Amino acid sequence: MNTSRPVFVSVETSIFSGATLLAFLLGAHPQIATVGEMSGLISSEDPDEYSCSCGQKIKVCEFWQSVKAAMRDRGFEFEVAQFDTKFVLDGPPLVQRLRYGSFRNSTLDSVRDAIFYAWPSQARQLKALVARNVAFIEAVLEITGKRVFVDTSKDRLRLKSLRKFSTLDVRAIHLVRDARGVVASHLRHIKGVDARKAARQWVRLNQKLEVTLRSLPEEKSVLVRYEDLCQDVQGTLEQLYRFCGVEPHVQVTDFQAVPHHIVGNAMRLRRLSEIRLDERWKSELTADQLNEVERVAGAVGRQYGYLGHL
Repeated sequence: MNTSRPVFVSVETSIFSGATLLAFLLGAHPQIATVGEMSGLISSEDPDEYSCSCGQKIKVCEFWQSVKAAMRDRGFEFEVAQFDTKFVLDGPPLVQRLRYGSFRNSTLDSVRDAIFYAWPSQARQLKALVARNVAFIEAVLEITGKRVFVDTSKDRLRLKSLRKFSTLDVRAIHLVRDARGVVASHLRHIKGVDARKAARQWVRLNQKLEVTLRSLPEEKSVLVRYEDLCQDVQGTLEQLYRFCGVEPHVQVTDFQAVPHHIVGNAMRLRRLSEIRLDERWKSELTADQLNEVERVAGAVGRQYGYLGHL
C-alpha cells in the first residue's frame, strides 16, 4: 500500500470511543502526523485560554504559528481561533439534513451525493473547502516532515469530499466501542440523555458509517475495536501502521513523550502512565439500562463481536 501521494486517514467513530487516544498513539509514529480534530476549536472554547496538548496556549504555540505561516504560503489566511476547515455548507434546513444525513442505503446515498456534486453552488463550496483542507493537511505534513495525516474530527462529509475532489490517498479507520461503554459515557457527561437514546444514537451512527465506508475500496478501510486497542496496543497499532502504509514494527513506549499538538477533548491534556480499558459501565449501568441497551443495540453490537448479553 505504499504510495507517493500524501495519505489522509479519517478516524470515523462515535463520541466517547477513544479517538483522541488513537490520535496520540498513531501520531507517535515517525511517519504519521495528526492534530486530532482538524475542524479546530468548538465555538464554546475560549481561544485565549485554550491549551494545545503540548502545554502551550494555542495562540502562542510555535507549531500553530508555523501552520499559520505555511497556510499563508499556500494562499490561505489561518487563525487558531477559527480553522474554517469544517464542512459546513449553505442551504435551508431540509438541504442540510439531506446532505449530512444518510438513508442507510449505499445506492440512495450515492444518488443523493451525485445530485449535490452536480449542483453548481454546492460543488463550488465543496471544492473551496477541499482546497483549504488539503492546504492544511499539506502544511502540517510539511512542518512535521511526515507523509500520513490522521484526522479524528468524525466528519463523514470531509472524508467523501476529499476522496471526490482531491488527489490525496484517502483511507478510513472505523473505530467502534462496546455500546455499553459509550452509553455509560453519555450518561456521565451529557445531560438529558437516557440509555435508550444514547444506544439508538450509537446504532444509527455506526450504520451510517458502514454505508459511507462501503463506498471505499475494501483495502482503504479497516475496522478496529477500542477494546482491542487497549488490550493489545502494539498488535493493534502494527495492524493500523500497515493499513496506513508505514513501517509497522515501531515500538511505542511512551506515546506522550513524542512532540504532539492535539486539539479536541480534554483527554489531550491528561498524562497517562498506562493505557487501561475503561469498563466503568459494568458498575455504572443499572440492570434496566443494560436491558435497554440490549434491546436497542444488541444485534448491531454482536456484528462487531460484542457477544453474549449486550
